[in-house]
Amino acid sequence: MSTLRTSEPLGSIDSTELRILHALATTGSLTAAAGTLGLSQPAVSQRIKRVETRLAVPLIERNGRGIRLTPAGRILADHGRTVVAEIDAALAAIDDLRGERAGTLRLVGFPSASATVVPSLMRALAVEAPEVSLQYREAEPPAATAMLRDGEVDCALIFDYEGAGGLPAGSAFQPLWREEVRLVVSQARGVAGGAADLADYAEEHWIAGCEKCRGHLLSAAGEAGFEPDIIQETDNVPAMLAMAAAGGAVALVPGLALAAARSLPDDASALPLTPARYRTIGIVSMATANESPQVRLAKRLLAGVDGAQWGLEAVS
Repeated sequence: MSTLRTSEPLGSIDSTELRILHALATTGSLTAAAGTLGLSQPAVSQRIKRVETRLAVPLIERNGRGIRLTPAGRILADHGRTVVAEIDAALAAIDDLRGERAGTLRLVGFPSASATVVPSLMRALAVEAPEVSLQYREAEPPAATAMLRDGEVDCALIFDYEGAGGLPAGSAFQPLWREEVRLVVSQARGVAGGAADLADYAEEHWIAGCEKCRGHLLSAAGEAGFEPDIIQETDNVPAMLAMAAAGGAVALVPGLALAAARSLPDDASALPLTPARYRTIGIVSMATANESPQVRLAKRLLAGVDGAQWGLEAVS
């Protein structure tokens, strides 16, 4: 007599899977259900397939361009609504009991924030919530938002030049500051006592930074009527400043990156642009009704950080 062996108990189902089935019953779409829950569509599909394998019964079926639950899927979704509501109520009660004073905050941020904003957040946490453990990782916005989408972090400090585009479905962006972008050149290539017009630097070689900064450079140059000749690429800001100071190329550098570098090389200038250009810094998290107290705490403490010390303008 053979024995069925499986890595998971036969017939098991967890609260996340019940949430998925309930969302599918409500939306009729894998994509819409994934957006509601702050998950990716492939992740939802994979979870459903695993449950169907464990239960040995189909839970969804095609319905035109959408999907619908099978009778077994509807049973689980109906019962799951009550189960999930009870779990959420229990978690909310625990969160209220624990409040913002304990637990873990998983945060990802971009490099210049690591040397400026994040230490200020750490100091604020030490005063207001010393029992909260901050787990910090560094990544540029495209990778950072992917980590948020995949549940690797609770929130992300990001920047954007056009206003928080390309965010994960089901996420919410809270703008914090606006920072001015400057043109860094060698003193020999600078302009005396005024702002720089990008069009005047159309014939220069250029240094490009990260993916989003490179995109901003291309956009800004295009608006000024030229295509930049990018000959050097680095997201290491001190290296970028040193290269510009050496006179081989020029670069667009945001204010927070300049602040994180602490000082310009003696033979470099950071010129304001005309017209001025800016980027926005903010925090993004998944927009869920059961947002963790640690994320709420991070938003509150970051909103209280004085960005003026790095030349940032608060966004109300």
